[in-house]
Amino acid sequence: MQKPEVDIYQKDVTDLALFVKVSQGNVLKWDINRIVSSLLKEVGIDEALALNIAISVERIIKDSGIEFITGPLIREIVNTELIKRGLEKERKKYTRLGMPIHDVHRLITSHNKENANVPHGPEATNLSLAESIKKQYALLKIFSPEVALAHERGDVHLHDMGFIDRPYCSGNSIEYVKKFGLSLPNALSISKPAKQADVLILHLIKFSAALQGVFAGAIGWDAVNLFLAPYLVGKSDKEIYQIAQMLVFEFAQQAVARGGQSIFSDLNLYWEIPKHFMGVEAIGPGGKFTGNTYEDYLPEAQRFVLALIKVYLDGDGMGRPFFFPKPQIHITERLFQTEGYKDFLYRAAELSSVRGNSYYVFDRGDTAKISECCRLSFKLDESDLEDAKTPWKMRYSAMQNVTLNLPRIAYEAGGSDAKLFELISERLEIAAKAHVAKRGFITSLLNLGHGGPLGLLTMDKDGESYYRLHKATYLMGMLGLNELVQYHTGEEIHESNSALKLGLRVIAHMSRECDRLSERYNMRFVLEQTPAESTAYRMAKLDLIHYPAQTGKIVKGDLARGEVYYTNSTYLNVSTPISPIDRVKKEGMFHPMIHAGSLTHIWLGEAKPDPEGIASFVVKTFRNTTNDQIAFSPEFTSCLDCGRVERGIN
Repeated sequence: MQKPEVDIYQKDVTDLALFVKVSQGNVLKWDINRIVSSLLKEVGIDEALALNIAISVERIIKDSGIEFITGPLIREIVNTELIKRGLEKERKKYTRLGMPIHDVHRLITSHNKENANVPHGPEATNLSLAESIKKQYALLKIFSPEVALAHERGDVHLHDMGFIDRPYCSGNSIEYVKKFGLSLPNALSISKPAKQADVLILHLIKFSAALQGVFAGAIGWDAVNLFLAPYLVGKSDKEIYQIAQMLVFEFAQQAVARGGQSIFSDLNLYWEIPKHFMGVEAIGPGGKFTGNTYEDYLPEAQRFVLALIKVYLDGDGMGRPFFFPKPQIHITERLFQTEGYKDFLYRAAELSSVRGNSYYVFDRGDTAKISECCRLSFKLDESDLEDAKTPWKMRYSAMQNVTLNLPRIAYEAGGSDAKLFELISERLEIAAKAHVAKRGFITSLLNLGHGGPLGLLTMDKDGESYYRLHKATYLMGMLGLNELVQYHTGEEIHESNSALKLGLRVIAHMSRECDRLSERYNMRFVLEQTPAESTAYRMAKLDLIHYPAQTGKIVKGDLARGEVYYTNSTYLNVSTPISPIDRVKKEGMFHPMIHAGSLTHIWLGEAKPDPEGIASFVVKTFRNTTNDQIAFSPEFTSCLDCGRVERGIN
């Protein structure tokens, strides 16, 4: 459409002697045509209406007497005119994204504590500013008004909207790096497959850093000690320990991820050869098959996992624990049939007692998982287990996480069971619509190919894109189950069998609804225990505003100081003195229905239990409960002067 010339409306307005600062970093003479053109381009209204709005805006500016104006201010005035004409949808399209000067100043000068992994610095500021704009973009552009309103009200929480243009978490295989080397899109140099263990580790770290740039969450690596084993043949214990040191320190010290933080990483570790890797031909130095299977390298794999545990136990140069990469220790039936397992469990338990690093992942029966993040795991189905024969193809992802505010559902149900479950279904439907929107957006970015923003995920070295969209899962999280039960029944989950049963009914209903929605949308919706400490605070604060009478009765924390929260996911009340055995058993009852990962934390505090006791506890949890994962959480004292961290409260 041809732009109107200025002289067609000189009869109505005066040509202003005005200069405009525009966002492209220039100062231009006032030209009303620019308003008309931008309305036609960005909003799509007809030319006559655009001209009418532009004339009104010019008159307002003329009457104000201003001599110097900015592009953002002009846009604000145009938006006011759009609202006057009832053009709210058009106003949303025309709005400008950004932050107030006061908020930007506060971000630059004060530490943003929303993410404990992000240090305070210019990179963190850039991250926060970018996240703020992308969140606004997501709510206005990607998600429907219904979904956006549900998030803003606090009915649901859309996680990582600041990373709307990335998938959430990923599970990866070292075999990909071993087989194809380090060859990334747009890289200035390419490396062939590594021939030495230390070079392979450097490739792995660099690839992890690259992946962190296109995923919003954790970067998990499967069976790390098994896949590294062919590179360790003939090496001494000292050499293997140094390689283990290199792996942990390089991961921990890479302050290159989002906002200058360390790479959010996980190492899946085994003492035994899990069933799905039995008979798999091993890839060795140079990316070539060795002619042996991974069973032949079990001694090297075991020596390496013991060396890793010792590195974690020793701590860093100041004796502090390593927070990343997290060691995910898998417990399978085959573990107990593998020689030396008792010593292995003792050493892992010693690490739990002293440092708290060990996460224990229970793979019962024929279950196989890749675990990452705080509790997320990808349970492998038959087709995934078939991929294990070509393990470089074992790449999995969760696209997005959406969490339901369960206490609010209880408030709105008003004691009615029927209404309670009806509302849960309605909120899950909203969450499903959010997932559909995110999938559509990510798919459009992937379709841009190597030249698009997710070019790394579209690289094809084995017959399919690195990001296997058909293997993506879509996470449905839950928050405040304990408070839902408490408000609905008058008792917390741990206080009676009837309260516990209601909690189980709620999660069972959510699981069935995920199955129904999966079939309806042809997407894999699964429940996950949401790692949502900041969300637990956000939702509690919002409910104190919108449902003050109801929330005040059950919210946890310090109500007077506003330091409030809901109990995370399906956990029992964290402040209630419950024996670790009862906590593991009761919380574990929910885990079989939560297919994308569950975890129970055993709080050690100042206690430093004997490793034999912890090892026994782990085995009994595996044998006698349905718990999915456990971790032991000790207390530490950090010296503000020297930076040293010691076990216990001193």
